[in-house]
Amino acid sequence: MVGIVGPNNAGKSSLFNALVAGEGAAPRVLSPAEPTGGATRRLVGALSPALRAALEAEPTMRRFDLRPVTCGAGGVEEARESAEPGAEAALFLVESDVLPDGLLLVDTPDFDSVLRENRAVTDALLEVADVAVVVVTRHTYQNHDVIEFLSGWLEHGRPWVLVYNESIDDATTAAHARKVEEDLAQAAEAIFAAAFDPGVARGEAPLEPRDLRDPGVSLAGWLRALGDRGDLKARAMEASLAALREGLGELGLECRRAIGAVAQARGSLLESATPLGRAVAREAMPMGPFLEAFRDVLDERPTLVQRELRRGLRWTGDQLAGGLRWARRQLTGGAQGPSADDIAERTLLEVERVELERRWAGFFEPAQRRLRELARDGGLPPRAVEALEVELGAAPGRGSGAGAVSPARASFDRAAAALALDPGLLEEHRAACREIIREELDRQGSEAFLQLAVDVVHLLPLGVAGALIVHTGGLGSDVAVAGGGAAAAALAERLSRTLGTGVALAARSRWTELRAARIAEAALAGLLGPAAGVFKNVEAEAAELRSTCDEWAAPAAWSWDLNDPAAQAAARGEESPI
Repeated sequence: MVGIVGPNNAGKSSLFNALVAGEGAAPRVLSPAEPTGGATRRLVGALSPALRAALEAEPTMRRFDLRPVTCGAGGVEEARESAEPGAEAALFLVESDVLPDGLLLVDTPDFDSVLRENRAVTDALLEVADVAVVVVTRHTYQNHDVIEFLSGWLEHGRPWVLVYNESIDDATTAAHARKVEEDLAQAAEAIFAAAFDPGVARGEAPLEPRDLRDPGVSLAGWLRALGDRGDLKARAMEASLAALREGLGELGLECRRAIGAVAQARGSLLESATPLGRAVAREAMPMGPFLEAFRDVLDERPTLVQRELRRGLRWTGDQLAGGLRWARRQLTGGAQGPSADDIAERTLLEVERVELERRWAGFFEPAQRRLRELARDGGLPPRAVEALEVELGAAPGRGSGAGAVSPARASFDRAAAALALDPGLLEEHRAACREIIREELDRQGSEAFLQLAVDVVHLLPLGVAGALIVHTGGLGSDVAVAGGGAAAAALAERLSRTLGTGVALAARSRWTELRAARIAEAALAGLLGPAAGVFKNVEAEAAELRSTCDEWAAPAAWSWDLNDPAAQAAARGEESPI
């Protein structure tokens, strides 16, 4: 596959038409050519009838949009038009009896065109071409765009030949050709020159470049001999693989940047939510585990009389609780009432919701400003930015009208709904409180008052529960359990002060450590709304794509030994290279 490339009005299509017509023949108008340039907007290929039949029968070619066409008076009109859907990805093929069966010659749009599609089409061809025929003139040989485009494509060693059109003299042509090779840091396989001829521009004479070093060799003859140059095809394959490896590396790096940007943005938002989470957790610490820790620690050290007394109290409490549950089932038709753990969890979440709502306005406004900063210049992937803009109201997606909920309220409701208690958290806090109380008791060495007081703590819930049950006829059992626990918790906090304020502070600090992060996550989920899911998906997809890029770019995945006979045979087309 030979691609003819070059800047605007360099003579690419005139060269293509002359090569397809054959040496000495009048040029056929196959690829559109105009004096002002820019007529070719699509890939136009020429090949022998035998090669066309072979390509259409080759299963691996079905991925390409090959479109056989015929020529009108103005050439392949489909290559001029741009409105046809899918045409930009098509390769229009015309037959030529003068081309060898092993050569596919392709004319390309100007790569320095203002049309972005032209550049993309040419880029796509050069990724698979075996040899590039670079056409320049004395006006474009050192054009920055020309050199930049070719440098990016030839840096991996893809074979190319230089055609210097509108040559004035050999010395100037040779000097300009050396300058092109120096700028590209790669020598051309051959350098061809075509003298300036007004008849070529008018379409009356063929453009037939000759080898600058050996004028007896024409470009058409050099191309016909490519069937014996399997090394060029092998080098082109190696260049394609090298470019692919580089592309995989760049894509993997882009994935890492996306993951890093999302993680950094999320971390920044979470950092602003952390003080909120700590404040809510500190105020909403449940006293139940703290009270039970007091009981457990002091139960480890009582006198025999106290141990038996407390055992009896607990047995009485268990019987009372069981009786209450039985009575409730009778009165409610068998419905099972909530357990003490359920009540404790529900109470904790309700307290946290109240504390969160009290502080939400002070958190929401600064957080919104931070969201706007991230959407504007946070380096986030486009999908994440779009999701943030929707949430901020900068794009369609937020409700409106009389029944609409304010953004602050909607975000708080989401945050409150995201509050949940992690399994085992209360028990973990209970265990931490035990250690704190043990250490303080061991430090003080006196616990007689506490042993006496804890007996009151055991009795208090039973007394409160009994009073409520008597006054409600058995219907207030849930309230009795909750009220008794609250009263006992208040007493337990007073007992902790007897040990020293450090005990209560340490217990509250430990609970804050355990719970604050989860509350901050809920606040962040409320703030981001649906954007939180987009962030998560972007991170997951980028991580998966990065892993794939790393796997494909591993050295073990690539092997193309130019000295391997099998590789050389594949390069000559005797067997499939992949």
